[in-house]
Amino acid sequence: MKDVLDESKVEGGTEARKACACTCCAHDTTELGRRLERAVEDAKDAVTAKLEDGKMAAERLIKRGRYAVEDGLEDAAYNIKRNPFGSLAIAFAAGAALAFLAPRVAKR
Repeated sequence: MKDVLDESKVEGGTEARKACACTCCAHDTTELGRRLERAVEDAKDAVTAKLEDGKMAAERLIKRGRYAVEDGLEDAAYNIKRNPFGSLAIAFAAGAALAFLAPRVAKR
């Protein structure tokens, strides 16, 4: 068993690597560098694409939110014009509730 281990040390050891001055190792490192470069570029492109998709989705969400707020304001204005006294009563009740709860929250 020692013979097998000793032979593998000699064959794959540092002496074997020192003796290997062929161009195949240099080609392997340059090919590895090219592959690494391509992988980095692919990852960069994928991240850029995902960021662009996220940016577009955020812009659409902001537009939809803006339209929803505008619709809500128009509906509120219509309801206030249609029922001015009811709207005033709701606003007064909301203000009274906030005034009643504000000192209790401030004490904590």
